[in-house]
Amino acid sequence: MSIHADDEFNLRLAIDSELDDVTPRDGLAGLVIARYRKSRRRRFAGVVGLFVVFAGIGVPIGVAGTSGGTAARSGPVALRLGSYTLTLPDRYHVSDARTAPCATGAEAGQETAAVASGVCVLMFFMPPASPRQAGPDVPRGAKQVTVGRYRAWLAPPGYAPALVRTALVIDGDGRDLVIGASGLSRSALVSLVSAGLSAA
Repeated sequence: MSIHADDEFNLRLAIDSELDDVTPRDGLAGLVIARYRKSRRRRFAGVVGLFVVFAGIGVPIGVAGTSGGTAARSGPVALRLGSYTLTLPDRYHVSDARTAPCATGAEAGQETAAVASGVCVLMFFMPPASPRQAGPDVPRGAKQVTVGRYRAWLAPPGYAPALVRTALVIDGDGRDLVIGASGLSRSALVSLVSAGLSAA
């Protein structure tokens, strides 16, 4: 018969019933109960110890998990391409330019992207506009705008790849910086770039 006791009283009764025909030495029941208490204390200490360990590991992981990403970050996001840096609000996060929703698909050598809910911003370099232009360096149908200290224009339809709905072209030496976006209006793109574009 096996002994399944939950408390000291049941354990004492089980020992007495099992050993009623055997005469134990004095103190045997006390010794068994003392060992039972010790093992219970160890088990409780083990459970408390595991709880402390898991809480110690889980709390930092939980805090990092609720911060919205793989790494806890705050503040603006910087897109860097060549000597240009576009600083975006913290709701954006850097994305792989080849798989971003507004990717050009043109396998451009240098491009970088950032995404936010419903918005994709892509930066890449293009050769300057062709000689068939309305002005010295502005493609036909483009609208010239001021973006900080840069000479820029809003590109006409067809200038930038199809997935880039709105494109702003910054006049550069030998190549133009194109900042395209899907999910942003022209005025929102101009404001975003005016506030965040800088060059080294």
